[in-house]
Amino acid sequence: MKHKLLALLCAAALAFGLAGCVLSTPDTVGSIGNVEISSGLYLLAQYNAYQSAAKLASSDQDSTNVKSFLKETITTDADSGETAAVSDYVAQKTQENLELYAAVETRFDELGGQLTEAEEAQADSYASQLMDQYGDTYKANGIGLETLQRFERILLKSTDLLDLVYGTNGETPVSDADLTSHLENKMYKLAYYSIPLYNSSTYAFADDDQKDTMLRLAQAAVDSYNASAPADAVRQFTAFHEVSSAALSGIYAVLDSTVPTDGTASLQTELLSSSTLDSAFSTEGSADTIRSLSFGQAAAVQYSSLSMMLAVRLDPLDGAALDDVRAQVLADLKSDELQDALAAYGASMQHSLDSSAMGKLPAQKIAAASSN
Repeated sequence: MKHKLLALLCAAALAFGLAGCVLSTPDTVGSIGNVEISSGLYLLAQYNAYQSAAKLASSDQDSTNVKSFLKETITTDADSGETAAVSDYVAQKTQENLELYAAVETRFDELGGQLTEAEEAQADSYASQLMDQYGDTYKANGIGLETLQRFERILLKSTDLLDLVYGTNGETPVSDADLTSHLENKMYKLAYYSIPLYNSSTYAFADDDQKDTMLRLAQAAVDSYNASAPADAVRQFTAFHEVSSAALSGIYAVLDSTVPTDGTASLQTELLSSSTLDSAFSTEGSADTIRSLSFGQAAAVQYSSLSMMLAVRLDPLDGAALDDVRAQVLADLKSDELQDALAAYGASMQHSLDSSAMGKLPAQKIAAASSN
């Protein structure tokens, strides 16, 4: 009787244009530990979880059709073949996201962390950029600017936690010796020229014979460099630049092209992690070729279907101090460990989440971004 009366009242309200019976979005869905989970943050965690599922969709699955996709099954681990229903995956991932957010904020406070004014301004700027670019999608999913500002602060706190936990004055500091060992053995400072395997004016792609010719010319250049490579990083950089730049015009000429003058063909330097090396050097054997280089040694490789490279590996500490790259090395060495620790910490915190409030924010109402 009570439910029937409520239905009748709502019907009457609609008839007279009243809004009193419209179910409103709850302000909060509860808390994890002492961290309040606003509805906006819950919706963002859920949206991010759905986006993670969408990335695992097979070619015949349409993640833009939310209600249909939630009923599908996806492969969550390519190596083991493990699968999950999308709806279950999104629910689990949403909770894991929230646990991580709560763990970051809690650990940051426990260790006396405080964002600087510059960091807060950066967070607000990034949030505004996201809203400018994807505002329609965020708004359609109940995610406002304030939520994005909080999320960007959480990301900055996560980065700062690396130093608060593992930094020189951190909770469990990593020694300079360990950082140096990781830098020298697991990271790769390269000076390189990247050359497209297509004519940048006509977009005609190199055929196999042309690729072989380009790689042969590049190999001749690095062989010339390797035959008389200097002993220190500064002179190695200079010598490699002189030899390689002299070979560029011949390499580009194979595709009836010329060396660009807009800076895209300039000598670049970059410190790469092992994981970045694996992802960026997708052509079989190219990452292993770079790993095999000693300091000061050069190689020519095709590193993707679209590009080749002349590269020399440099000693990252020759003429530089560890402090210059400390943050990058610490992140490469300890980010995964910190992420695992935060995930475990978040899962162990007291969960006081309101299932009724979360039930008003179902995944079925997600507005997926267009694939176009």
